[in-house]
Amino acid sequence: MNILENKHHIMLQALENISPEARESVRLCFELLSAAAAINRVCAVRLARYSLSEGRFVIMLTLKSAGGKLSPLELATRLSITTGTVTGLLDGLQGDGFIKRKPDPTDRRKLIISLTPEGKQVVNEVFADHTDWICSIIEGLSAEQRQALTEAIYCISASPALALQPPDRD
Repeated sequence: MNILENKHHIMLQALENISPEARESVRLCFELLSAAAAINRVCAVRLARYSLSEGRFVIMLTLKSAGGKLSPLELATRLSITTGTVTGLLDGLQGDGFIKRKPDPTDRRKLIISLTPEGKQVVNEVFADHTDWICSIIEGLSAEQRQALTEAIYCISASPALALQPPDRD
């Protein structure tokens, strides 16, 4: 089965003169990237059925887990995104009737964001559907394969090659 994207095939062809071990490492990395891209593509399509993006869905989950009420700044802080990004996501969610913005009764400079009843229903439905779908991706793996995958992902994630290096300054 070929899971590589066309761009990866082109890049691998350009590496025909490197050692087999290096080529294998590059191919494995490209397979990992291709699998992640496929998951992201399908995820986006599945969430779009509910008028959601991953960002909008995560906002709704964050509100749900916080008891349904947070300020835009609290959302931005919890999600490690900018308040500008939060504002854009909230605008879309409000337009679809999933959230409402109300003045904070203790500080009129702040807003409190809460899920509407429709938003609560949608986040619960999407969460259940999304969880089932994610489980279906992994369900074909044996316990040993799951453990090996966990260990491999951990090792890859911990690679010093993935540490951000400050740019060279000459």
